[in-house]
Amino acid sequence: MITASAAALCFPALALAQNAPVTGTAAGTPATGDVSASTTGAAQGTDDSVGVSGTADAQAADGGTARTTGSARFNQNMAMQRSTATANDDDERARSSSRSKASRNGADMSHSMSIYKERGEKPMVSREHEVTTPKEKALAADQQN
Repeated sequence: MITASAAALCFPALALAQNAPVTGTAAGTPATGDVSASTTGAAQGTDDSVGVSGTADAQAADGGTARTTGSARFNQNMAMQRSTATANDDDERARSSSRSKASRNGADMSHSMSIYKERGEKPMVSREHEVTTPKEKALAADQQN
């Protein structure tokens, strides 16, 4: 069995607020066949800090291949990450990806999707999307005080 894993982390501020809302998603393919792939993504932005994280995991058996990638970028106002996982063999394909973006003054966003395809069958697709608006962030900050 071949396994590949990756993680992308970006926390440019020293510490994020303890009670700030975290915007996160996850997606994965069924683990019933010879291949599987899964990813996660999360974003958190406050008035003075931003942070993102993501993971990717892929597994393939019976001579298949597995690959993961993860990357993150940031500046003082925004952070973003992307994670991907792919696995395939002769008759199955699995792919999963996540991307997240945190902003100090805007909305935080996380999106994950996965697709699993077996030869001769229709693909199984799942998607998850979550957004935390600036208004929701302000409400959470008010509840802290």
